[in-house]
Amino acid sequence: MCNNFFRKSECTDYCDTRKTIVVRDSGNSQEYRVTNVSSKEFCKIRVDNCLIREGEKCDYLILNCQDKLAFFVELKGQDLKKALVQIDSSISILTPEIQEFKIYARIVLNRTPSPNINSSIEIKLKKRLKKHNGEDSREFVKYMSQVLQESI
Repeated sequence: MCNNFFRKSECTDYCDTRKTIVVRDSGNSQEYRVTNVSSKEFCKIRVDNCLIREGEKCDYLILNCQDKLAFFVELKGQDLKKALVQIDSSISILTPEIQEFKIYARIVLNRTPSPNINSSIEIKLKKRLKKHNGEDSREFVKYMSQVLQESI
């Protein structure tokens, strides 16, 4: 289960078993969507200017409470590197509250990203998440243009 730090936070939009969790900013077309196939409890938490008010931070944190999965979500125009930095910073700040969770980065861009295979920021973040999560079948860092959808 999710701890009271998130459950009682003014930044938490909800903690429940809804079938679809949608993250989007008003006025933007980017969308992160999770289909809750097993009716597990999920929490949707606003990070930007709520849970974290200063410095680099991502937009949202989605928690799968039963399976202990944490998805840091950034909705971005086209700057993939900046999105990776924002997520990395948010993970650093919030890890003490989700130590027992496996952590993932999810980025939805306005335009199709032109991936830099050798981006040191992305490589560093993937290594960090692999160290934290151990062997895992999910992608540690995932990005897409317009809509990123996954079933959990």
